[in-house]
Amino acid sequence: MSAGARILFVDDEKRILDTFSLLLEDLDYYVKTASRPDEALKLISEDNFDMVFLDQFLGPVTGVELMQQISVTNPELYFVIITAHGSADLAVESLKKGASDFITKPFFISDLIKSIEYVDKKRELDKQKRTALMILETKVSERTEELKKTQLDVLSSLAQAIEKKDLGTYGHCKRVSHYCDLIASALTLGETEKRHLHIAAMLHDIGKIGISDFVLGKKGPLSEDEMNIIKSHSQKGVEILKPIKHFEPILPAIMHHHESYDGAGYPYGLSGEDIPLHSRIITVADTYDAIMSTRPYRPAAAHEIAINEILVNAGRQFDEEIVKAFVNADIKHNLFCNVV
Repeated sequence: MSAGARILFVDDEKRILDTFSLLLEDLDYYVKTASRPDEALKLISEDNFDMVFLDQFLGPVTGVELMQQISVTNPELYFVIITAHGSADLAVESLKKGASDFITKPFFISDLIKSIEYVDKKRELDKQKRTALMILETKVSERTEELKKTQLDVLSSLAQAIEKKDLGTYGHCKRVSHYCDLIASALTLGETEKRHLHIAAMLHDIGKIGISDFVLGKKGPLSEDEMNIIKSHSQKGVEILKPIKHFEPILPAIMHHHESYDGAGYPYGLSGEDIPLHSRIITVADTYDAIMSTRPYRPAAAHEIAINEILVNAGRQFDEEIVKAFVNADIKHNLFCNVV
């Protein structure tokens, strides 16, 4: 016998309440009683119970109706419906609407104990199921995070391999991601936004995987067709990442990281705040690192020149607020000395 359960007994017959509450208390059960629905609801709001025994006929409210009202207050309670006019239909209705057991009057203390033990066992099994489900969900979440990390690592490695063909050096995506982290902190973005921005920055050039080495590594000026091919990399990046569901939040940032604040960018000529915030941040960080990197057609520029170029184009190519955050990050962290 599972002693110690906390029980609320609701019946409009005082004799039944008095008799069975005394018997159950003698068996170490915690018992409270109510003869009216409003009393039962008040006790539920003031005390903690494991199970509720409800008489089906309580005046204008049935036991099943009261059970549904109580369930709104405490959905974790277990219920037993009691009735003097038992029928298979009522039993089925009670169980369908949430009751764990059904007892027909007249009944004896042994019937109550049997019902309590049955409900207690059900409670324990449900608890075990919930625990097992939580463990399973945790394991699935852990494996999902491992998969996400593996996918990000593979794609980041590919993106860095592309840098060798495009810029002649490694580390561009890591540096852009690092600068974006600093800007995000200066703008006090939330943790989820920071994480999405960091990943988007790491993968912003992933679309260059689909562009030929000849075009990426060309030392002379690009033709109009070749320039259009280069410009397609943001869209190609989205095409590559779109099948991977958990990268969905970063797709707008990658698609629009070459848009210009004045509308002169690509691929859609968006302007101002129509450009996603993460794209506007990546644009600043990407431009700074591009100026600081050696290209096939020019040498790397000095840090001061790169910063000045960003400042000169604030409000035109770049969002002024993001430029301010970038400059604050430079003052605070000395970007040039912290290149990763």
